[in-house]
Amino acid sequence: MSRILKRPMFRKGGEVMEGIMTGIKPRQNYSLAGRVEDYKNVMRAATAGPSTGPDALTRFLLESGEKLIGGESAGGTKLQEIVGSTKDPMQNYFASLDKKAQQEKSIGLQGAILGIKGQQAIEAAKAKGNNIYQKKFLPEDLRDRLVMKYAEKKPGFRKTLKDLYSYEMATFDAIDRGEIKQVPKFKGKNLKIMDHNIAGEKSTFVTDDMIAGTLYFRPDQDQVLYERDPEKNAIVIYNKKTGDIIKEISLGG
Repeated sequence: MSRILKRPMFRKGGEVMEGIMTGIKPRQNYSLAGRVEDYKNVMRAATAGPSTGPDALTRFLLESGEKLIGGESAGGTKLQEIVGSTKDPMQNYFASLDKKAQQEKSIGLQGAILGIKGQQAIEAAKAKGNNIYQKKFLPEDLRDRLVMKYAEKKPGFRKTLKDLYSYEMATFDAIDRGEIKQVPKFKGKNLKIMDHNIAGEKSTFVTDDMIAGTLYFRPDQDQVLYERDPEKNAIVIYNKKTGDIIKEISLGG
């Protein structure tokens, strides 16, 4: 057990990617990982700059060699002489390592902060862009798209009202359906296209099977709505936008 616990992966002091951990990279934080690493790399490059002196290990060796050659700790055993000559250089060496570790910690913290702020900025821009898109996309835009779709030539297919009245049907589907529901007179009533027959380029509309309580739209008279009133035994024609009665047609009997 004592030998196992001396393996690199059990030592303290940070990640040890050796032995069974070879090739394993430290885990990064979810979607911010790439952004944080990018900022850390930029800051490392900015703070690195050209070297102005030896690194910590080289400095340690130079200082120790100078003291040994100068005999600064002479007078004791050889081991005492070595220990005495390396005391100050060793302290300087560890101080340099501590400074580097603090710098890396600072870079990591700043990178994380910038990464989070960058992600927040992206999310804010997306939200702003979505709001702009929603404001600009009006029912009239949908109507225009539907007009082009309904007006497309479909050779070999039987014609429909959308082929004969592409603009009126597009307006009804994109705009009128929503506005009609807001008219107090029409609230709670169903809305349908009036029954019809098509022969060639002509359409005829049929009122025989109209259901009470349902409003009917016909594109050849796109400013009005029809309804069957069983109490009056009549067909009532309304202004599509206001709900005012324009005309009543008696069914007789």
